[in-house]
Amino acid sequence: MIEPLDEIPEYIEQEVRGRIGASGSGSTLVVDDDKGEFIVGYTGFTDALSREYKQACDNRNEDAIKVYQISTDGTKVKVTRYQSAKGREVEQIWRE
Repeated sequence: MIEPLDEIPEYIEQEVRGRIGASGSGSTLVVDDDKGEFIVGYTGFTDALSREYKQACDNRNEDAIKVYQISTDGTKVKVTRYQSAKGREVEQIWRE
């Protein structure tokens, strides 16, 4: 059963649930919290994701750009929100 994803913004909840349901381990999402907008999603931390993140920071309020990553840990799925692409962790949400 999926635990409540209360800490995930409503505008990306369906995207996160869809990727969890599709076993999207390693999926990384870049969002703009100020505008409530999903910017881009990739599998893993790729060069393309780094470029998209940098471009989003250059074109928008850098403090509003957040990174969510979906990963597996054994039989659990972990959704982690980072304050930035530099990896400062903010929140973890688990699904059993």
